[in-house]
Amino acid sequence: MWYFSILYITIDCQIEVLNMKRKLSEKAKNRIAYINWIIIGFARGFKRPIPEAYRYLKEFGGVDFLFKHYEYEHTQNEIHTHAALLEICRNNGGWL
Repeated sequence: MWYFSILYITIDCQIEVLNMKRKLSEKAKNRIAYINWIIIGFARGFKRPIPEAYRYLKEFGGVDFLFKHYEYEHTQNEIHTHAALLEICRNNGGWL
């Protein structure tokens, strides 16, 4: 009987995720896509795995910076945004 419980929980979680995706506004979807793109580019630029780049940016304030300044940063080119992230992270103790 335990496998029915796991199956139910799995299906219930998948339905919840689908419902959350439907509730996101177009602006929120664009913001998430942009931040994802920037993190991937940052990882490639510093030859780091994407999860490591995300943890670095999260730990040293880069992700918060992207969320806070999205309206301005998404109008700039990728190189400008990566330079800004590098400066923010270094100011908060980052080493790259």
